[in-house]
Amino acid sequence: MKEIRINRRSFLSKSTTVLVGAGAAGFMPGVSVQDSDKPKIREYRTLGRTGFRVSDIGCGPAAINNENLLRAILDTGVNIIDTAEFYGNGSNEILVGKGITGIKRESLFINTKLRIAPNDKSDDIVARVRKCLERMNTNYLDGMMLWNPSSQEQVKNREFHKAFAELRNEGRVRYCGISCHGTEFPNPGETRENMEQVVGGAIEDGRFDLVLFVYNYVQQDMGNNILKACAEKNIGATLMKTDPFNGALITISEQRIKAMKENNTPIPENLKRSYDLITERQQKGEEYLSSVGLSDPASRRKAAIGFVLDNPAVSSVFISFMSFEEIGPYISLSGMKLSDVISENIKMLKRNYGHLYCRHACGICESNCPYNIPVNTIMRYHHYFLGQGREKYAMQKYSELPGLKLEKCSDCSGSCESACPYGVSIKALLMAAYLDLTITPQT
Repeated sequence: MKEIRINRRSFLSKSTTVLVGAGAAGFMPGVSVQDSDKPKIREYRTLGRTGFRVSDIGCGPAAINNENLLRAILDTGVNIIDTAEFYGNGSNEILVGKGITGIKRESLFINTKLRIAPNDKSDDIVARVRKCLERMNTNYLDGMMLWNPSSQEQVKNREFHKAFAELRNEGRVRYCGISCHGTEFPNPGETRENMEQVVGGAIEDGRFDLVLFVYNYVQQDMGNNILKACAEKNIGATLMKTDPFNGALITISEQRIKAMKENNTPIPENLKRSYDLITERQQKGEEYLSSVGLSDPASRRKAAIGFVLDNPAVSSVFISFMSFEEIGPYISLSGMKLSDVISENIKMLKRNYGHLYCRHACGICESNCPYNIPVNTIMRYHHYFLGQGREKYAMQKYSELPGLKLEKCSDCSGSCESACPYGVSIKALLMAAYLDLTITPQT
């Protein structure tokens, strides 16, 4: 079930204090704050060979649209921010620039990501980074990251590395990085390389100082190997999508089903069967979770974050904060140690819900699809829709995918499921994604 969120006004009215921005000057003048009432980061870790001590809970502000929220997050001691030039067509970088105003620049590690096309030239990349700096109102970037290359060959992109070298010599960037969460939309016959191969190639390349990838208690194999390589090469390891269910176990939008029924919008029979299958499995699982005290999202969030932070090779976990209400629950997990109870909870969650989580950055099943469906990409967009509340963004990104998407899945025999080594109910999950990402209820 989805976590119920209270609004910001309710949150503030129920609190005796209000979070303010970092430094002496707060972003809400005239409001007194008692430090003892504020959640604080309790652990800082070295970001590989950069030597920078970063908060174990970091901030990925893609979903933030209020600089005051970012300031409140930074006021807890969070000092690493991950953004991208294409988040909101640059508006997210502008928000970051406003949010860090008044904070000592050297106390922060700011990373931005660049999408590099095959025909991009170094001069153009340099110009784009200068625009990033202008939007964030800063003289330099701590991290300049190559976004989601799909092969080890793309990791070696000559123009990107040439641009980085030029900007580093100017003092405009400090460290080189790479992010990866799997293939985008591979062409038929194109060689597919998974996240481990791509990130591993970057680590072996030797020019990258930090990496960003997917790691959680359900999806461990590739992440464990990447973290081992990071530790051996002293590479800073940062993580995304660390909670496979984002605290909510629902894998299809109940609101969408309800709205369709209320508006008498017909639900295709194949989609209804998929929905019924998923909800039946979830209901059985939730009954068990309730019996062992894991029925609330907070307990599952604690298990998810506790698992990834237990690995000493992890430098920071990027959280997509979406509201003031989420600050306390997430920041309170800083410095958490993995107890025997949490370890058992993790095993139980993986055992009962592993079949409802399509592993990010996996893509094993894609080569078996007769229609070349980009399973990894579509399931990531559905994760944005359900887990991060970025519904319009997810639907837009899905609509922009070229070629066939999910139109043929309903009549397919399910070759993706037979190819999945994890037993994921991928056809049912794809049908759930189709329902959320394509069908708009009549109003």
